Amino acid sequence: MLTFLRLYVTGCLLIFFISCQSKVLPLPTKAKPTLNSISSLFSKLEARNLAIRDVKAFLRTRISGENFNQSFRQTFLVKGKEAMRVDTYNFFRQVLGVLIYKGKKTLMYDARKNQIVTGEEVRENMRRILGTYIDFGGYISLFSGEIPHLSYLQTKASNWNSDQTVLHIEMFNQKTGEQVDLGVDAHTLLPKSLILAQGTHEVYRVYWDDYKKIDELDFAHKVTIEIKSKKQLIVVTYSEVVVNQGIPLEAFELASGLMN
Repeated sequence: MLTFLRLYVTGCLLIFFISCQSKVLPLPTKAKPTLNSISSLFSKLEARNLAIRDVKAFLRTRISGENFNQSFRQTFLVKGKEAMRVDTYNFFRQVLGVLIYKGKKTLMYDARKNQIVTGEEVRENMRRILGTYIDFGGYISLFSGEIPHLSYLQTKASNWNSDQTVLHIEMFNQKTGEQVDLGVDAHTLLPKSLILAQGTHEVYRVYWDDYKKIDELDFAHKVTIEIKSKKQLIVVTYSEVVVNQGIPLEAFELASGLMN
């Protein structure tokens, strides 16, 4: 009888102890948006590309490579695929250089020499100021979160990653012959990554992160470009982003006094 009472008391204590513990409830799984087809996804991406007409922002840019690691404060203007302007400042907010890409031509204002340079001199000055040469004409779409040559991309295959959070789409660029691997977020259908390759040579890979709403548009506030062949990494963080304010083309011109 005594043994029975001990067991009974012990059982009641266990039940009381367990009932007092915080119950762990399974977290609800975030529902994925409906994806009827790859073509419907491309329509969404194309609409997003067209929705971002111009961008104005402040940048914190870090450029690192095999023998250098530099950070800059910059202002950034971009108008579609037509024009881009990047003003680079030193720690004391003094202008180091102004780079303008417009009409498929690049020119640069060298503050140290107080002169405009074009052609090969742009490469030399960019290497001196930034530590490397960046072909902004080739990256202009990436900085505003767009997929380059989207209308020319033909789907070859698609598959989900292991936890089904990212859809990877393998594509072929019918215009350039390049291979493209695009990663799209399963929940937001926004671009997360892109790998561009020519044959077996990887040209670059880009990652878009920290999406925030700007006037109902989702804009990536962090863009990372990795160029493995040059062992270079470009990390751009955006702040005070303004979109679709009708930036005039005159903003992509240097003062007439400088041009003369």
